[in-house]
Amino acid sequence: MPSIRPKKKLKALHWDKVDTPQVTVWASHAPTAQAKEEKYVELAKKGVLDEVERLFMAKETKIFGKGAGGKQRTDKKQLISNELSKTFQIAMAKFSQFPADDVVRMIIHCDTEILDNMVVMDFLQRDEMCTIPENISKSMAPYSRDWTGPDAASAEREQDPTELTREDQIYLYTAFELHHYWKARMRALALTRSYEPDYEHISAKLQQVVQVSESLRDSVALMNVLGLILDIGNFMNDANKQAQGFKLSSLARLGMVKDDKNETTFADLVERIVRNQYPEWEGFVDEINGVIAIQKLNVDQLRTDAKKYIDNIKNVQASLDAGNLSDPKKFHPQDRVSQIVQRSMKDARRKAEQMQLYLDEMAKSYDDIMVFYGEDNTDEGARRDFFAKLATFLLEWRKSKEKNISLEENRKRIEASLSRKRVNAGLANGAGTATEGPQSPASSGAMDSLLEKLRAAAPQARDQRDRRRRARLKERHQVRVASGQQMPDAAGSEGAEAGQTEETGSNDTSNAGAIDADSANTGLLSPPVLESEAPEKSSQDAQHVLESDDVADRAASMLQGLRDNVDGERQRRRRETAEEERRKRRLRRRNGAASTSKDSADGSVVASASEPLSPPRTDPIEPDDVSVASPRDGDDTAPRTPLTPSIVVSPTVDQKLQLPGDDEPSEGSP
Repeated sequence: MPSIRPKKKLKALHWDKVDTPQVTVWASHAPTAQAKEEKYVELAKKGVLDEVERLFMAKETKIFGKGAGGKQRTDKKQLISNELSKTFQIAMAKFSQFPADDVVRMIIHCDTEILDNMVVMDFLQRDEMCTIPENISKSMAPYSRDWTGPDAASAEREQDPTELTREDQIYLYTAFELHHYWKARMRALALTRSYEPDYEHISAKLQQVVQVSESLRDSVALMNVLGLILDIGNFMNDANKQAQGFKLSSLARLGMVKDDKNETTFADLVERIVRNQYPEWEGFVDEINGVIAIQKLNVDQLRTDAKKYIDNIKNVQASLDAGNLSDPKKFHPQDRVSQIVQRSMKDARRKAEQMQLYLDEMAKSYDDIMVFYGEDNTDEGARRDFFAKLATFLLEWRKSKEKNISLEENRKRIEASLSRKRVNAGLANGAGTATEGPQSPASSGAMDSLLEKLRAAAPQARDQRDRRRRARLKERHQVRVASGQQMPDAAGSEGAEAGQTEETGSNDTSNAGAIDADSANTGLLSPPVLESEAPEKSSQDAQHVLESDDVADRAASMLQGLRDNVDGERQRRRRETAEEERRKRRLRRRNGAASTSKDSADGSVVASASEPLSPPRTDPIEPDDVSVASPRDGDDTAPRTPLTPSIVVSPTVDQKLQLPGDDEPSEGSP
């Protein structure tokens, strides 16, 4: 053992020692005692040992009561069991700093600190305190004093109670020496603190049961709803499953019957029917709402508590009248239990009588309401679950109501959305065809017929575009002709010299322009037209186009007037404008025909560079006629040489002005 040791106790290292170090690595580390001492001296000089002491100092364990008090406690005798002693310490923890004599004095004097402490009162009423075991009675007899005998206050104790522990002394002075009335004493003292709150709690429950039972009996709406459920159920059942009534347990099955789509239940259906068809029955939800608050209440347990309350007060009064508390001479001289209890017993008796009335009324009402709804009032399970069945039905009813209202609101929103979409679609479709207000019912039939006729006579948009295109071609004199044909200008001049009227020429020009436009659109040339048929056909086509234009213009004007629904002044202006446009159109056609005739007379036609012009035809040809050149009538038998067709475009006004031989500009050009 080295001479250098730590000044204070350090934490220990628990070795796993090697049994035979001679054959291990530790054989070489076997210094002598002198070598060990030198090693420790060296470590001490370097400060290693001081640092070890500072870092690994063990905490000192303080032993409470090690002094005189602790020694005295160890010398005390403990007669009660360890379990009871520990329970004493826990219950009296609030008074642990008080001496045992002070605690005993507070208990015997019935101080408020003891009576108002529920933990202490519950401990003092325990069976361990009220019942004294025989072995403890024998061991404590020398330390006790009999307060029931004469001159008990002056009697001497055989042994000194100070030899016992603190818990034993409190037990000796209270439960042991006063055991002949201790149980009745503690029961009476506990009653003084509990009878008022217990009465308020139990009586409120009893009255609540009575009120709910009466509401169930008086609710006509509930009876009607149950009758509706029975009627619909009998309608759904077969003939052999008809019932005249059902128990409340059947209400739980309403939510289990679902529709074919598994979306709604029979309970949802009944709620929807009552809300929509019988709204006056919906009040039953508020009428029997009290069942929800007492659905978990055990009526039999409530009846037991009420009886226990009444019996407790009766027992205490009996103890005061002729029982253990009737003779104060046998009490501890300083015990004040009789004064404390008598002070509260008058009010307690009155409350017990009232509690009995509430209990009788509750029992009668509950039994009657169970029989009223077809339940067995002698069945313990039926009595326990009676209110719970109705509460469950009520809660499920509210859930069904919320579910149905939510579905109805969603359905209404969807219908409103679809209605808005239909209205918007109708407005969008009818915006281009009818912008005016609705017609009167009297003239709606005739007006509809007239509108149909006008729409049928109205010109098509394609026809209007074709007419405008042909008019532009005629004004610009850009008429397409095939190679080998005579120019439409010369034919137009001959036609004018032949004595055709100006109107006929205008119509022919329009007809020819239509043919040219069709040829231009399709990219094909028109077949040759016979000389004898060309003038008549052109004249008829031109007259038909002109008449069609006039009828179409008038129909379009009338239809536009009906659609716009303008006043008389605007209609008059529109008619004047339409007439003016028609006059201008006719004037342009006449001017175009006259200009074509003049150009043909001047001979300003540019021939094709590849082939010579065909010989002039003796029969008149319309100015705008476009056809392939054909041989003369007299040469039908002569062999015909096929000519290669080519496209010749009539010169414009500017080109005519530049051609040699033109002495004056063309007239009627746009």
